[in-house]
Amino acid sequence: MYETATKNPLACVEAVVNNGKTVQTKYAAWPIAAIAGLGLITSGVVSVIGHSNTAAHIASNSMSLFVYFQSLAITSMLAVAKVPPIASAWSQNFQWSLGVIRAEFIQKIANWYLQATGGTPTDILDNSHLSISVQKIKRGTNLLAEAANSLANVGRPNFLQKRASISVDSDNFGLSDQLNSTLYTTDERSEIGSKVLILRGIQRVAYLAGIEISDLYMTTIIFLLFFVFVVVVCMTFFKAAVEICIRSKIMNEGKFNEYRQQWANIIKGALYRLLLVALPQVAVLSFWEFTQHDSAGVVVVAVFLLLVTVGLLSYAIVRVVSFGRRSVKQHKNPALLLFGDLKFLNKFGFVYVQFRADCYYFVACSFAYTIIKTLFVAVLQGHGRVQAVLVFVVELFYCVAVCWKRPFMDKRTNVFNITIAVINTINALFFMFFSYVFNQPQVVASVMAVVYFFVNAVFALFLLIFTIVTCVLALVYKNPDTRYQPMKDDRVSFLPRIGHINGKGTEAQDNMELVALGASAMKGLEHAQPMQYGEDESFDDEDSSNKKNAYSSVYNDSGSLSKNSLAETLEPQHVASTIVGNSTNAYQNFQSSYTGRHDDSHPYKGYYDQN
Repeated sequence: MYETATKNPLACVEAVVNNGKTVQTKYAAWPIAAIAGLGLITSGVVSVIGHSNTAAHIASNSMSLFVYFQSLAITSMLAVAKVPPIASAWSQNFQWSLGVIRAEFIQKIANWYLQATGGTPTDILDNSHLSISVQKIKRGTNLLAEAANSLANVGRPNFLQKRASISVDSDNFGLSDQLNSTLYTTDERSEIGSKVLILRGIQRVAYLAGIEISDLYMTTIIFLLFFVFVVVVCMTFFKAAVEICIRSKIMNEGKFNEYRQQWANIIKGALYRLLLVALPQVAVLSFWEFTQHDSAGVVVVAVFLLLVTVGLLSYAIVRVVSFGRRSVKQHKNPALLLFGDLKFLNKFGFVYVQFRADCYYFVACSFAYTIIKTLFVAVLQGHGRVQAVLVFVVELFYCVAVCWKRPFMDKRTNVFNITIAVINTINALFFMFFSYVFNQPQVVASVMAVVYFFVNAVFALFLLIFTIVTCVLALVYKNPDTRYQPMKDDRVSFLPRIGHINGKGTEAQDNMELVALGASAMKGLEHAQPMQYGEDESFDDEDSSNKKNAYSSVYNDSGSLSKNSLAETLEPQHVASTIVGNSTNAYQNFQSSYTGRHDDSHPYKGYYDQN
């Protein structure tokens, strides 16, 4: 603005102009969330039915799908200088995976808790209509004077010119981490009556979601706790319904027997799995809250949740790694103890079932990757360029590790997860360009934003179609396990239950003989290398003595193994584990995949009866 009489510049007027079109829409976000949840629900249903291989693959793919959505949402939280609208809007469709969901009553609860614990809420949304800000002229701003004079020479007050021509703090206005502090601020709690508020990173995500910045953390945590409550209630009601049906003779007594017997471990395993899914959300927002200090009460909640989540998952990872190392040391095979201990499998199986048995240690790599990435995103919100470079390096190292080790259960799952890792690395590269660390022209970032949108839209569509087709086939096929090759780590051979032992016909006899063969092999390993536990290798489960008694009850005094004693020690079971499902089908698929002797209808029979 300028004075008409003297043509002296008076102020700078800045306004946001858009065409009203956006790719941020609830018609994209909620269907994506529904399909992602469909995969997890289907895996649970298929596991209860007894198709172990299918359930393991669907669960692994669904978890990878959530990891991709969460990674996309976290990467969009980078406080880069300027995210093009199409990239910012598309990534906003995946913020639900971090609990960033607007609900009016949740906002009121979060706002009440914030003020009750001594915090001061922000009021950005109610003042968002003030899109034009009048700034005072600073002495010596020749660039601003020249820009105002150029507008005056045009002769039209409503003439619009490129924003770069009225830059006041650098040659590339708004593209650096440091802005002119006299005109702009990134602190939503400062006296912003005479300054333009620039929202970047997590603040931008909260604003686009329609959530007050000071209420963001408590909003996400409330949704997380509500989801955990719903899952626990549903599992409890399911167990109660099963018990009622069995007691009223509506359902067979052997139905869901393992679910009833292992109820305590299964509920712990479900809570552990929820913690694993919520780890990126809790980590990035808790670390960020430490830099915000919305209120003392909110900080206490952040510290408590972060310690509980990281502590419990660290404990689970240490248990898995130590258990795997013990199995390798004693039996030369990590799958024997990792998949042979039913209690351990139900409680901690969520950590390692998606990996090959010999890559059990990769759970620690995945955990470290999540913690390091979320830490950089949360604490470096004021340094967008450094933050973008570090996140890209972390993504690159993780992508290389996944491509090199290929740690997942089979070839198909490895390809699925390697593709996700590559896309995540490319997204981090895009945001590196959005930080203008290379000082490229703005048109380059705009073009890359369009590419970013198309790449992620096509890939998300492929993942969703893949998930839908997989779930439908799993529910339609009579035996969907035949669609998958047997896992090379031979995990099904070590399941502690073989299903309905008292079944009729040669099939039950073959299953009995297969378990007898496995028990003989385990006994041979015991004779070859006795189990000796030091102080650092002893079992810390309270039922370790029961395991030894189980072994002794199978073998008689003469050292021979009888089928009758084996049948007495094993109970008829329907579901061996909530992680791998019914082991009966797993053994049947294992038998159908094993060639054996082509001249015998029972390929296993005779190899060990001769002795």
